[in-house]
Amino acid sequence: MSEEHPSPFPTALLLDTSFLRTLGGTDSDAYQTFIEYVRTEDSELYLTSGVIEELAEQYGYISIDWVDRADTVEWITLLDPLQPGVRVHNGPRAGEIMDRVHQRLAKLEQTNPDELRKTDSELPAAAVMLLGSTEHESVGILLDDRNAEKSITGVIQNTYYEGRIRVMEMWPTIEYIESQPD
Repeated sequence: MSEEHPSPFPTALLLDTSFLRTLGGTDSDAYQTFIEYVRTEDSELYLTSGVIEELAEQYGYISIDWVDRADTVEWITLLDPLQPGVRVHNGPRAGEIMDRVHQRLAKLEQTNPDELRKTDSELPAAAVMLLGSTEHESVGILLDDRNAEKSITGVIQNTYYEGRIRVMEMWPTIEYIESQPD
């Protein structure tokens, strides 16, 4: 499943809608802790097109306009559309990872795969793209969704990406950040 202690902390972080919703707005302690750490450690946050679409649909339920924030700060990047053929070394292609995660997630949620959104399954595929196109040695996927965690972890296990794509649960991540010396 997800990592208990995300150390060393990845410098590239893909944010899921579930994470952003749980994180809260600028007045929440979790938000302040997370953003301060990201800025201090020069981490980069990334949003996929699926997350951007979900954020637009949930406008008003999530207290920060993350898309607008991405346009105004250097440490949040809106990712280009997924390139399914990308792979790093001998790892599976991004599209293969996405399809496998989507199938596992549909099975866990007992939903027809054609009716299930691909937002969660695009996260590890986007992580493959970041590993292949940036200097980041590992990419963290931050979410608050047990089924997505299980699906992603199960697919990347025993591949080149294990340890390089790191599934990170919301609260253990915040606890880890809080435990770091100033």
